[in-house]
Amino acid sequence: MTDNEPLLPKSPTESVALSQATVISPFLPQAAAGSFLLQPMPDNQGIAPQPFHNPFLPVKTFKPPFLGQTIPVEGKFYSIGGPIGDGGFGNVYACTDEWGNALAAKILVPKGQTYEQVRDSWTRELRNLLVLRHPNITYVHDAFEWQDTFYLVIERCSMTLDRIITMPTLLPEWWLPHVARDVLQGLHYIHAQGYVHKDIHPGNVFVAQSFDRMVPEKEPVWSFKIGDLGISRLEGEINAFNTVLAQWMMPPEALDPGQFGLIGKKTDIYHVGLLLLALLLKQMPTFSQEQVLQGVPRQLAERHPSKFGPIIAKALRRHVWDRTGTAIDFWRELRTVM
Repeated sequence: MTDNEPLLPKSPTESVALSQATVISPFLPQAAAGSFLLQPMPDNQGIAPQPFHNPFLPVKTFKPPFLGQTIPVEGKFYSIGGPIGDGGFGNVYACTDEWGNALAAKILVPKGQTYEQVRDSWTRELRNLLVLRHPNITYVHDAFEWQDTFYLVIERCSMTLDRIITMPTLLPEWWLPHVARDVLQGLHYIHAQGYVHKDIHPGNVFVAQSFDRMVPEKEPVWSFKIGDLGISRLEGEINAFNTVLAQWMMPPEALDPGQFGLIGKKTDIYHVGLLLLALLLKQMPTFSQEQVLQGVPRQLAERHPSKFGPIIAKALRRHVWDRTGTAIDFWRELRTVM
């Protein structure tokens, strides 16, 4: 059976036409094209019900793209290049459209998840990207399902900030306010829409270089953009059951909310503080839970000879109510010592 061959007839004379690529709106509820159902078990069986596939629905099989593949989507085509990154929510491939624009295709990888769970993650990130459109947030160009795999086509950036941090000769201190301005400006917009990112770190800050095609020898213009909005949520929706935070960048409120406060917008302020501390140290610092609870990140920033150290230290205070108030406040304080 080919991908386009109908699985079941709708009637003796009519069959189901399956499209090559399906574009799904994240704002309209739609029935999944394939799902798993739980089989009822006898009351006293003592074992959990096991999933089985509904024979009247097509089987969903994840199929990642390959180098050189061309994907047709609603009258246009994307050409897939090599892999350029991976993360907790998916893998990223270089791709181009027919205009020759350099783009990136992010696919969501089902790591122990069902088709519906992956689709929910894809829908949430797409919704976040569509709502949070700002020059300092990565831009989404397209979204579609192709061969049971969910794609987000976003702008392609040159690299992530963590690559620059590992090359300290390329990172003089005067870079810090330029990075901070772009990141805090994007974060200010995210917070103004009622969202909390919860995952800002150098690997999720992208370096964009704009080239002049008419004057190729001209130096590119650099900017910094927040990406990977997969776990961003409205602040009112955050609770202990939907909060996913990387262990190496745990804020105190994630470890002891009763003492230090709740996860929210101030968590993003803390994470930007860690990011800027990494720029000062020219390396990625990691802290144990004991060090986080003792305030070691703040102490490192306070002891640093940079004029930016005390301002970064304020953003790294353990109690959320003692930290820098907002992203724009953070920028104003940095600007006073520039």
